Amino acid sequence: MTAMQRRKGKVGELELVRLLRELLGANVARNLEQSRQGGADLLGLPGWAVEVKRAARPRLSEWWLQACTQAEVTGLRPALCYRLDRQPWRVVVALRHVATGFDHAPMDLRIETDLDCFAALVRESLP
Repeated sequence: MTAMQRRKGKVGELELVRLLRELLGANVARNLEQSRQGGADLLGLPGWAVEVKRAARPRLSEWWLQACTQAEVTGLRPALCYRLDRQPWRVVVALRHVATGFDHAPMDLRIETDLDCFAALVRESLP
C-alpha cells in the first residue's frame, strides 16, 4: 500500500468517525492498533466490526470478505462502510443481522444502505 493510499484511508476513517459521532452521539474512534493486531477499523459501535474503505473504484466482494473475516475473529457483526470518490458513504451489512427470518442466511446475502440507515441500526445496540 502506498503512502497516498494509507493517507486516503486515514482521512476516510476520520471523516466517517466524525459523521457517526454526529449521527449517534457515541464515542466512535479509529482503532489505532488495526494494522498491528488486525480487527475492526472503528471502535465504539457495540456489536459491530466496521471495515472502512475509501477508493476510486469499488471492490465490494474483496472488501466484504475482509469485513466478515475481521468480524468473525471478534465475534461481532460485520459492517463495510465505503465511499467512492465524489460519492456519499454506503454501508453493507449481512441480511441475517438486520431482517427477521433470515437468521441462517449465508453471509454473502447482504444489503447495502446509506449511513443514516446504518446509524439507526447501530442505535439499537447502544447502551
